[in-house]
Amino acid sequence: MGFKKQLFTRLTFVFSLLFIIVTVAAGQNVGDIDFENLRSSDLSDQQIERLWERAQSQGYTVSQIEQVALARGMAPSEVSRLVNRLREIRMQRSSDQQQREVPQLRRVTTDSLLLDMVPQDTLRDSTKTRIFGSRLFRSDKVTFTPSLNIPTPENYQLGPGDELVIDIWGAAEQTYRLTVSPEGTITIANLGPIYVNGLSIERARDRIKNELSKIYSGLQSDPNEPTDTQARISLGNIRSIKVTVLGEARFPGTYTLPSLATVFNALYSAGGPDSTGTFREIDVIRGDSVAATLDIYDFLVYGNQEDNIRLRDQDIIKIDPYNSRVEVEGYTKRTGIFELREGETIQDLLTFAGGFADNAYTRSIKIVSNTPTEKRIDDIRYPERKDFVIKNGSKVSVGKVLERFANRVEIQGAVFREGFYELNDTTSLYSLIQRAEGLRGDAFMNRGLIYREQEDYTIEGIPFSVQDVMNDPEQYDIPLQKNDIVQISSIFDLREDYHINVLGAVQQPGEFPYVENMTLEDVILQADGFKESAAPYRIEVSRRINHTDSAYVPTDIAKLFQFRVSKDLSLSNDGKRFIMLPFDRVFVRSSPAYYEQEDVTINGEVLFPGKYTLSQKTTRISDLIERAGGLTQYAYAQGANLTRQIEGDVDQEFINIPDSLKEENTQRNRTKVGIRLGEILDDPGSKYNLILREGDVLEIPKELQTVRIAGEVLYPISVRYEKGRSFKEYIRAAGGASELGRPKDAYVVYANGTVDRANRFLFFRNYPKVQPGATIFVPEKEQRERLSTQERIGILSAIVSMAAIVSNTIFQIRR
Repeated sequence: MGFKKQLFTRLTFVFSLLFIIVTVAAGQNVGDIDFENLRSSDLSDQQIERLWERAQSQGYTVSQIEQVALARGMAPSEVSRLVNRLREIRMQRSSDQQQREVPQLRRVTTDSLLLDMVPQDTLRDSTKTRIFGSRLFRSDKVTFTPSLNIPTPENYQLGPGDELVIDIWGAAEQTYRLTVSPEGTITIANLGPIYVNGLSIERARDRIKNELSKIYSGLQSDPNEPTDTQARISLGNIRSIKVTVLGEARFPGTYTLPSLATVFNALYSAGGPDSTGTFREIDVIRGDSVAATLDIYDFLVYGNQEDNIRLRDQDIIKIDPYNSRVEVEGYTKRTGIFELREGETIQDLLTFAGGFADNAYTRSIKIVSNTPTEKRIDDIRYPERKDFVIKNGSKVSVGKVLERFANRVEIQGAVFREGFYELNDTTSLYSLIQRAEGLRGDAFMNRGLIYREQEDYTIEGIPFSVQDVMNDPEQYDIPLQKNDIVQISSIFDLREDYHINVLGAVQQPGEFPYVENMTLEDVILQADGFKESAAPYRIEVSRRINHTDSAYVPTDIAKLFQFRVSKDLSLSNDGKRFIMLPFDRVFVRSSPAYYEQEDVTINGEVLFPGKYTLSQKTTRISDLIERAGGLTQYAYAQGANLTRQIEGDVDQEFINIPDSLKEENTQRNRTKVGIRLGEILDDPGSKYNLILREGDVLEIPKELQTVRIAGEVLYPISVRYEKGRSFKEYIRAAGGASELGRPKDAYVVYANGTVDRANRFLFFRNYPKVQPGATIFVPEKEQRERLSTQERIGILSAIVSMAAIVSNTIFQIRR
């Protein structure tokens, strides 16, 4: 018998579990799941995850699932375990997703207050989210969970399932925890049943004390006299009540709630009104009458919960369809769809919408409404028609203030306070200048200009004399109009930027601002004085020749002045008296007898490599090698090369040099110069014994043993040098020329920087000799564009046509 009972229990559980899984997978409403028989420990992670996905698709949050599970009879401890597992699975899934994908900005579901900050355009696709108040019941932050940690309300009515805690102390001590029976009574030993159903906690307290006094004599004393025994009666665990939500709710049904629950608690459990449900007239039906009518807008707009009454068992909350809705768009603090009750006006609608935005056009409101046959638009003057009643389905639009000013003028230029000013009946040109703290010292007094906007928005210019307006405002003052712009130029705006150039051997050559009465000494001081290389006895000043008032074209284009200056800037009398003019140029020459050290470098196989300073302008390569102690026994003189700074256009000089050799032969605009060190050492008078320049680098390598083959060969490589091996044999060592190579034009670059190529004499071609350290380069063939198929067909057609014409001509002649 026990085995059959155990088997029956297991089969019942399996079928219940299969039913839950199938209903969830089939898209059953989460609110209809039998949570009372559901155990989280019996579900796998995948099943809980599918349950959560289904709940999300129906608009549930975690808090709402918790409320629904409690309302459907699931034990609180089991609800807690289910929610904890759900959160753990969600966190694990989120962590796995972050590891697989590149982290992205997550869209966070926020409460209604934060969502109000989101631009309304992002919510246009959903009517539900645009209904004012709908987000209140979709938020994770607002749960409307009744608080149980409060003193027992005095008007709380007891019912079956409530627990009463009776504490007795004094002459006797006793604690009772009694639950109200389904018959509405509590039973105390030696007293019998006490009926408390329907009583307020205050009346129940008096009745219980009266009964307790029968067995605790200390409770019978005169209320005005101290008693030996005290009793305290309070509410322990509260009962659950059944409340039904009907009508246009998101999840209508019967919900199990704590007996302290209010209308908002039940509405939140049911997801609030749906897209067609009213927010303004929600009835609470108790028995055969309406106990209260809740207007959610009272709470949303005014924070008033007067009609949010406490529910009783078997109460019915009825949500009817809405009667009238209007849409508000534009520049109000809230936009969306608002519900209006009968008789409410545009003033009430603006209150619900939070009033006008800061930049709203408040003079007129546009209302588009529906007639039986077509649409109608009304311009409502506000606030004159604030009592205008809006029809159902209307769209209310609040515009934006115009980006223009009714009384603005502006002043720009040489005044102390530029900017915008108020235009009033007394504003004139003179008064505006005074309000701008007057003219600056650099104001151009001969002419100013007023830019005035015409009725057709074209701009008119009104000139005036600044001098006349300031000296005689009664005669020359000009009244200003809206949007006038007064321009008073600075004298510096009307002329070139005056400056003086100092060039040559000064510390800071450059351009300096011109100052009146500036002397030559002042200019040199501005340039931080002379350099050591300056020739103080030769300073030259060039000055422009200005003949703008004459039509004659002079021969001279500049005046030149020369001065002799002492090293300590003590100028001669001529220099001290010489006053500079704008655009003068001062040239400080360098002394021809002044030289800065010029260094060259010798590296490689010499006794003392390093930097050396040139002692004479005619120092040659042989002189440098002698100062460096001569070559070592390991030096390879034939491979010595000289690297020199490139002068002129670097790109033009190297335009025909292959990239692979450019990298070797150039570094920071430097190039190799071909020399023959052996001949230089044998004959210092050789043409290869070059005069050295600053920055030259002479490289003396060790003995070289390889030859490099590069360019268009099959396998660019460096091979061992073999005496007597021919030029062509080295190319074959690299696999020969490629299809793109041009071997007949191959050339060799020797280690010393010289270049040689093959020479042709009659029918013979003489190839250059190869030396250790050389690089053989095979250039690329010149690329020619091949004819496309269409071009070939076109040429062939032309040839055939021409041949036909020629044949026909010959035939005609012969005939």
